[in-house]
Amino acid sequence: MAAAACAITLPWTSRAHPPRLPVDADTHATGVFLNQQGDVLTARHAIEHCKEIFVVKDGKVAQARVRAISNAHDLAVLGTELIPYLSATFPAKTQSGGSSMGVFAEAYSVLQRMPHRASVLSNAMTVPGGDDLNLISGAKPGTSGSAVLRADGLVAGVVVERVARGPGAAGAALSRAASATSVSGPSQVRAVAAGPVKQFLRDSGIPFTESDTPQLAPNQSPAARAATLAAGVLCG
Repeated sequence: MAAAACAITLPWTSRAHPPRLPVDADTHATGVFLNQQGDVLTARHAIEHCKEIFVVKDGKVAQARVRAISNAHDLAVLGTELIPYLSATFPAKTQSGGSSMGVFAEAYSVLQRMPHRASVLSNAMTVPGGDDLNLISGAKPGTSGSAVLRADGLVAGVVVERVARGPGAAGAALSRAASATSVSGPSQVRAVAAGPVKQFLRDSGIPFTESDTPQLAPNQSPAARAATLAAGVLCG
């Protein structure tokens, strides 16, 4: 799933007048807002070779700085000056992985172009078993860093790569980096589950919210909530 690098040059003028991008512009990867301070969680591999990092939301572009890195889990937190309308809520209790369930995970740029997203309830299924959160999903490059939303709107994990099925299988990053590789044959998407994500955030001193209270009513759309929580990540 190799793709061309998404390096960009933005005409930065001032904080008061940041540059804008078309709302439907493709982004290098995806992130999810963690708190009202504007911190964004994404995949580490999506930003590790960036000279500059930008985060985009609804066409507004903000320069970002790396606040925390987890090499073990391929996660990164970016600090921005963006103020989100909503931020992620993680489940307080670990959910049993004994049965498959419908979830939603999609790239920021795809979400911006998704028709009728208010009626989309899921686009992936969890795969029971294992320590990771594995999905049967058609996710494409650009999805790295996307939140995996349950039907109740809680964040079950964060997408990091596509892996071939089978023990010890190699993975391919789901960003648009030039170094991204492809996976041939049957595959599934791997996400870092909420438990390790929350531990990384605690260890890094990053504020976040956890609760077992549903964030969506039955038949409300996780896709619409994902579009509100998500931000695009760009390499400069």
